Amino acid sequence: MNQYCYAFRDSAEYVFNWLQAQSSVGEESITDWLLFNLSQSLPSLKYKKFTRHEEARKTGADWEWWFIDSKSAISMRVQAKKLDPIKDNYGGLAHTNRYGLQIEKLINDARSNNFIPFYALYYAPDSNPQVLCGGKPDSGLNQGVFLAAASRLYDEYIKNGRKKAIAKDVISHSNPMHCIACCPNSGSGGVTVSGIYHYIQSYFGESLTSINSNIQRLGMHEEPAGYVNALLRTDQAAIPDWWEEEFRHQLEDFNALLVVDLRGGNEP
Repeated sequence: MNQYCYAFRDSAEYVFNWLQAQSSVGEESITDWLLFNLSQSLPSLKYKKFTRHEEARKTGADWEWWFIDSKSAISMRVQAKKLDPIKDNYGGLAHTNRYGLQIEKLINDARSNNFIPFYALYYAPDSNPQVLCGGKPDSGLNQGVFLAAASRLYDEYIKNGRKKAIAKDVISHSNPMHCIACCPNSGSGGVTVSGIYHYIQSYFGESLTSINSNIQRLGMHEEPAGYVNALLRTDQAAIPDWWEEEFRHQLEDFNALLVVDLRGGNEP
């Protein structure tokens, strides 16, 4: 098991225990803790939360997620959603603001700009949940963070009219977050960008549809965006104020940036 698998799994287990002990904890609190904790657990992971006005922050994804190795990069836009274990979660999935349906904005903005749209679902199941990867060892037992293709949730619960969204059913369209690093498809010699892409193709293939004819493989890049490279060149303890200001027009559609740099070695 590689270091990323350990860190993602352990962080999601903490979220599980948190939700079990304090079910009223908010989405934003979980997201802030999760991303910060991952950045503290993994020296090769860079995290930056932006300081924009709250109203602007509601219009885009909660975070943009990059994985980078020596050959290529993969990028995702992620919207967090806490699931109620008992009540209908349709209202959360169909959340609307002055820009329209949040899930539609996430999908359309991501597909137009070469990002894969995902939802991070916060939920503490009472038993081992049914997930896309089935009964594999890296299942969802004692895990509190799951990744689901935004397009699948949209098609299942919103596209054809309102459908009741019970938490365990919503989770069945997801995999535990740590599987993106733990799954064998992520590369037998360690985590690689090509392995992650193969994993996404295997479980979330419908999320890779682009609406931009210039994009051949949604989410794949020969090299990361300029703002990502600039972040990687800074010291995590002192990300300069100028960084966010210089790239602010490129950062408008999401609230935080998470970059996993795989170039330094990530053997099991």
